[in-house]
Amino acid sequence: MSAAPVLLVHGAWGGAWAWGFVQAELEKRGVESTAIDLPSAGGAPSTMADDAAAIRTALAGLGSPAVVVGHSYAGVPVTDAAAGNDGVTHLVYVCAILPDEGQSTFSLMGEDPTPSTLGAAIIGTDDGLSTLDPAGARRDLFNDVSGDQAAPIIDALGTHRLSVFGEAPGGLGWKEHPSTYVLTTRDRVFSPGLQRRMAANATEVVELDAGHIPLLSRPAELAAAIAKAAEG
Repeated sequence: MSAAPVLLVHGAWGGAWAWGFVQAELEKRGVESTAIDLPSAGGAPSTMADDAAAIRTALAGLGSPAVVVGHSYAGVPVTDAAAGNDGVTHLVYVCAILPDEGQSTFSLMGEDPTPSTLGAAIIGTDDGLSTLDPAGARRDLFNDVSGDQAAPIIDALGTHRLSVFGEAPGGLGWKEHPSTYVLTTRDRVFSPGLQRRMAANATEVVELDAGHIPLLSRPAELAAAIAKAAEG
């Protein structure tokens, strides 16, 4: 039996490009993958619902049911897009927000037993977008990699619309589909304590000795967890 295709959804300030190392590892394992850009990462006004719609559109274009992988903030629109969607076989949350009814990125971060300092690094703009201060990004997102590894990725970080962090999903796809939560034990954005609480709603939990960007620091191990879901 062949592996299901995989749809990769980036977190805040990232883009489809962020999955490059993971996609290379998935290809080695014979797993086809597609990465998309979220509307909330662009300049036009958008909402979390627009992100979820983009995920549903991408799923429809794959032609067969797929594993949907969301990193960080993307857990929210992935959860929404998977609700009532028979184009989804499995959900993978990569140190991601796994929300229950009425919960958003900001509301769950506000309940973190070890609050992140990332908020101090977020720079808002007049048009409702945000960027990250490079020093804060280095401190909180890339704490488990060398400066040389982190520098080009930090330079590539873009914008993200602030308002989407306060929006909850309209449906809870994890209640309908099997799911894997990839928990990062050195995370300084969503603490391991918060992740464990969210991961209690997942079917399976995989722990990685990584910070918030295992896409860079642990791509082979992350790809192995995704491939397992794709192989059913």
